[in-house]
Amino acid sequence: MNEALLSILRDKGTGTAEFRRASDQLASLVSAEMLAKLTTPLQGIETPVGSADGAASPDDVMFVPIVRAALAMLPAFIEMVPAAPVAFLGIERGESTALPNIYYQKFPPVLPAIAVIIDPMLATGGSATMAVDVLVGRGLDVENIYFAGVIAAQYGMDVLAEKIPRSNITVAAIDPDLNDKKYIVPGLGDYGDRYYGT
Repeated sequence: MNEALLSILRDKGTGTAEFRRASDQLASLVSAEMLAKLTTPLQGIETPVGSADGAASPDDVMFVPIVRAALAMLPAFIEMVPAAPVAFLGIERGESTALPNIYYQKFPPVLPAIAVIIDPMLATGGSATMAVDVLVGRGLDVENIYFAGVIAAQYGMDVLAEKIPRSNITVAAIDPDLNDKKYIVPGLGDYGDRYYGT
């Protein structure tokens, strides 16, 4: 992934406009890498001067952003697969416990076979694994559940990899630690606050 963009996001001196610009660009890279795992081979493409093989974007995928921070990344994924339905999961962490709680769910009436959970920060893995549980409860196979983010703590990666295949997880960087508030270290702070200027 692009280290320069990631450095802009990490820098506490980065302003809202610059943070958004770097976030949008990095989200495009993450979405492209993530969705490359879901493409299918395509043969017999006729070019103006010959034939070639290629790949087709997935047509049975749903995006599942965890509100609010993941909304910053969602446009990049929709740009890649414009017809994909979007399910929304509102999950918040308790201030004192850091435990996740679902406060909102909205799903399309018919669920595709593949779901991509989107959340820029994978810290404890609590929200992501809760999202996996919701999707499994709605009939999806864990092998068809993917995760895309920007930064993960090693701890969160390990927790989520107990729920879905590790190869289904795509992030731009893996950081070593969590602090006593369960924030990723070195991380970049609160993604949603920095992206939305709150």
